[in-house]
Amino acid sequence: MIEYLKDKYYWFKTYNKLNLFLKDKEESILLFGYPKSGNTWFRLLIYNYLNLQGDQNLGSTISFDELNSQQNNVMDRGSVFLPENSFPLFYRTHKIYNRPYSLFNNKIFIHRNPLDTLISAYYFYKKRDIPFSGDPVNLREKLMDIDFYVSYKINFWIKYFRISVKKADIVMNYSDMKNDTRKELTKLVQFLNWDLDEGLIKKSVEFSSFNKVKKMGKEQSQQYGNGPKDGSFKGEFTRNGEEGQFNNKLKKETIELVLHKFPEFKNLYPNLIE
Repeated sequence: MIEYLKDKYYWFKTYNKLNLFLKDKEESILLFGYPKSGNTWFRLLIYNYLNLQGDQNLGSTISFDELNSQQNNVMDRGSVFLPENSFPLFYRTHKIYNRPYSLFNNKIFIHRNPLDTLISAYYFYKKRDIPFSGDPVNLREKLMDIDFYVSYKINFWIKYFRISVKKADIVMNYSDMKNDTRKELTKLVQFLNWDLDEGLIKKSVEFSSFNKVKKMGKEQSQQYGNGPKDGSFKGEFTRNGEEGQFNNKLKKETIELVLHKFPEFKNLYPNLIE
């Protein structure tokens, strides 16, 4: 009960702070998605495009640290930074829908198939000083088993998806983005009424490719990506952006469980299931 009241009070304060900051802003954007749904890749696509608009001679992607400096507003932290370089006022969150969402006039939801999303989340949260520290202590040992992790987390993912898809102004599907990144980035730029430059769209997609982002992480010593930089994260943030990895990682029974619980899977991600 005490934790519940603390949470309610926290979001009450966050809402009031953001409401005061955003009420006179013409454009405010919120990106939300379950962790490891391609959120950081999405942000790199956007900010590479915005930076190229300012300097078309740029030769490579911005770094993770540059991205987090330029897109530094996080909804659940209640941050109120003014954007750099006349960039849009852009927030992000992994939190499921709550009251502060209503303050933003452009809400973007990105989703990735739950099997690959949860596999990526498994490795991300496992490679910590304290693996799965955000989960109940009595479950942490069981969560070390990837099939248990996916089976346990799928209900959380489904709830996140079904609420988020109803609250979004535009929905971005990771599978569609992987299949035709230029088309999907163009759709987003047009939705946001930003200046459209096909040449810069192409260049942003090239800069933001998985291989180039991974190379940047190594060259800049930023393999932590958008994870903790304090040394508590032991892995590499840009681990594997490919789809369908679940076929080699999970038991058949686990995959069937997810397909049964989330029957929309085959329509949303038709190329991943035989």
